[in-house]
Amino acid sequence: MTIDLYTEFSQDLEYIWTKFENEAIMTPFQSYAWLSHWQHTVGNPLLLVQPQIVHLHTEGNTIAILPMGIRKMFGVRILEWLGSNQADYMGPLLIDNHDKIYHNENIWNLIKQNLYRFDVIHLRKQYKKTIQFLKYINLSSSNNKNLKAYKSSLPNKWDDYFGNIKKKLRSDSRRQYRRLAKNGDVKFIYAGSLGLKSDIIKSMIIQKRRRYQEKGVLDLLANKENQHFYLGLNKLHSDKFKIHCTSLTVGDISVATHVGFYDDTTFYYLMPANEGIDWMKYSPGRLLLIELLRWSIENKLKFFDFTIGGEAYKKDW
Repeated sequence: MTIDLYTEFSQDLEYIWTKFENEAIMTPFQSYAWLSHWQHTVGNPLLLVQPQIVHLHTEGNTIAILPMGIRKMFGVRILEWLGSNQADYMGPLLIDNHDKIYHNENIWNLIKQNLYRFDVIHLRKQYKKTIQFLKYINLSSSNNKNLKAYKSSLPNKWDDYFGNIKKKLRSDSRRQYRRLAKNGDVKFIYAGSLGLKSDIIKSMIIQKRRRYQEKGVLDLLANKENQHFYLGLNKLHSDKFKIHCTSLTVGDISVATHVGFYDDTTFYYLMPANEGIDWMKYSPGRLLLIELLRWSIENKLKFFDFTIGGEAYKKDW
C-alpha cells in the first residue's frame, strides 16, 4: 500500500482524481470539480481549511481517495471531510471491491503518520459504506445516526409516478396551479445558458436569504464566500454531473427557484427557494418541485434525491 498526501488542489491531483472518478463509488459531492471549487471559494478564504487529501494506491491502481482537511476552531485542530455546508454527502471515493484488494490493520496508523497535526476527528454526513470503510482501515470511532435523507425511485412515465401520490396532494397541487395562473402566464424555465443560470442563482440567493430572515433562523448565505460558491456553479464543469438551474415564473416574476445538479442516474434536490410573502399561499416551491420531478422522469433518470433533511413534505414524494 502506498500512501500519498496532497495539501492543495493541483494538476497532478486532478489527473489522478478525475481518472479515478470513472470507476469509483462516490457522489458528485466527492468530485474534484465540486470540492476544488469549494476549497477555493469557502474552505480556504472563510474556514482556513488546510487540505489533507490522502491517495491510497497499490501497484499503480487507486483504491481510495480521502478528501479531508484540518480546520482550526477555538484553538482546536479538527480533521474532517472537505465540503462543509455545501456537501450533503461526505466521505471518500472508493473502488468497488476495496476490501478484497488489501487488508492491513495498520492502514489508519500509516495514514495518520502522513497527516499534519490534529486534535480531534469529526466526520459527518456519511453513508453506511463509509463507516464500514473506516472500520476496514482500522479507524475506530463512535457513531451517531441523526440525519435523514430521502430518495424517490422514478418510473419511466410521469403518470405512473404522479398517480401514486396522495390524491389530496395531487388535487391541491392542481388547484394551486390554477390559482397561480390567474396572476399571469406560468412558465417552468430551465436555464441552458451561462447567463440565465447566473440570473437564477442570484435570484435563489435573494429568495433564500429573505426566507432565512422571515423564519428567524441562521442565514447560511450571509457570508460573501458562501455566495461566491453558488454564484460560481454556473461555470463549473465536470464529467460526473451537470448543474441544473430552474425557475417558476408568473409573468415577469420568478416566484420559485432551484439550483441543484444531476448525474447519469440521479437528480439532486439542493437549493430550493421561493419569493415568499404574498406568493406563499400558492405553494410555488411545491409546484416547482413537481416540474423538477417531471423533468427527471422525462430525461430518463432513475432517482430523485432530496438530500440531507428529514422534512415531512419529502415523505409525500
